Amino acid sequence: MKNYFSNNFFTTKYKYCYLFIIGCLLSFSLPPYNQTWISFFAFPLLLFFLIKNQDSSYKSFFIFGCLFGFGYFLCSLYWIHYSLNFDPDLIILKPLSIIAIPAYLSIFYGLSFLCVKKFVSKKFSFIIIFSIILAIFDFVRGHVFTGFPWNLFVYTWSWSLESIQILNLFGTYSLNLISIFIFSLPVIICIENNLQKKISVSLFLVLIFSLNFYYGQSFLKKNNLTVIPNLQIVTVQPDRSLENFLLENNEVNYVNQLITISNPQIYKKKQTVFVWPEGVLSNLNNLKIYQNIIKENFLDNHVIIFGATNLQNNKMFNSLVLVDNNGNILNIYSKLKLVPFGEFIPFVDLVEKLNLKKITFGYGSFQSGPDRKPISIFNTVSFLPLICYEMIFTGAVNLDTKPYNFILNISEDGWFNKSVGVHQHFVHSQFRAIEEGKHIIRSTNQGFSSSILPNGSVNKVTKLDGYSKISTEIYLNNEETVFSVYKNKIFYLLILILSVLLVFFKKNE
Repeated sequence: MKNYFSNNFFTTKYKYCYLFIIGCLLSFSLPPYNQTWISFFAFPLLLFFLIKNQDSSYKSFFIFGCLFGFGYFLCSLYWIHYSLNFDPDLIILKPLSIIAIPAYLSIFYGLSFLCVKKFVSKKFSFIIIFSIILAIFDFVRGHVFTGFPWNLFVYTWSWSLESIQILNLFGTYSLNLISIFIFSLPVIICIENNLQKKISVSLFLVLIFSLNFYYGQSFLKKNNLTVIPNLQIVTVQPDRSLENFLLENNEVNYVNQLITISNPQIYKKKQTVFVWPEGVLSNLNNLKIYQNIIKENFLDNHVIIFGATNLQNNKMFNSLVLVDNNGNILNIYSKLKLVPFGEFIPFVDLVEKLNLKKITFGYGSFQSGPDRKPISIFNTVSFLPLICYEMIFTGAVNLDTKPYNFILNISEDGWFNKSVGVHQHFVHSQFRAIEEGKHIIRSTNQGFSSSILPNGSVNKVTKLDGYSKISTEIYLNNEETVFSVYKNKIFYLLILILSVLLVFFKKNE
């Protein structure tokens, strides 16, 4: 029976189904489930499958990777179709979104398996090669065609702050590579007959976990954070359904609700920044309508930050706006990284002929802003602005490399319909906080508005349901992280080091 399982189970006509099922199972290792143990089961199973089918064609290996990736992304990104609920013209596209996006992303894993094919063996070097190639293709999918680095395998560790403190050294892509390698190692224990090698691999895993946990725990115990004096941030979460944005007088009611929740009159002693979500105003020119009510409610030591659609010279931008207590604009940042089909239409000339439109309200595409620079408030402190989707791009936060004090992210997570996507987006913020060593302030209409400290720990966070607000000070990390300086160059260096080690292991094998 044992021989039948090992020799026939993964080579039957149903073998293609197994890859899809493994991918589906692995999706539950991600937030909010965080069943990390599944990764230690799924990856060895995956490698064992490839070893048993190593004589299959290159075409078969490509299909193996695509099926694995399709299962993984289908089960972890199903929530994307919720974004089509709010426009009757787009509901017809829901089946396409459920299938097409996972199918596109699965191609990257198909190509990675294609590259792995010639190296498949029971040797230790195969695990290193597999880890490197899979991690490289994860990196590639995070950059080509605007990039979509969502749901890297490494995000399974989000439940353990100790385990992810190493992000401040290596960054997400490097830790993703290391995670793939660690998850894959138990296959040696399963297929190796040499007891000494089994014990060596087991001890190696224990050593890695112990050292990483010790580093993370030591870093979390450090008390190297200082507070910016005489400054507080009030983050507002209105929890307004997206259907309300289509109602008459919605914007007026929305602004009034934000002011009511903010309750600015109680914040008199300190300089206060009120942070509202993305997309508050459908047209920034409407700000003049609200200047009187802003002036009536806010004090001289108050400023407000919110999102608005900004029309300039027949171009439309998704912008973050800073205004004073009189409603006068102090600064504007326009989003650089736009969501394909959500905020802009690729190949727009062709698509317009087909009368298709983007997911967000209206037919026109947003334009990318000119740059991303720190914004100063009260002439004493500065923040780096990020809008929604821009938070997910590791190593691409501080593009201007100018110093700043904290990161401020406004978002509209109402598109996620309070699904697992909300949790996944929130976890990205924790990873960016650790990588950059910066306090992150996050405001979203629906989702998790939060204050995340530079070590990734959650200082304050709103509930998923109901309107609320949080008030917090800004905490500064007095040391630059290694990753914030060198960014993804560390990933390239890690690949180089592993490639050198690979030569050494292959010689010994």
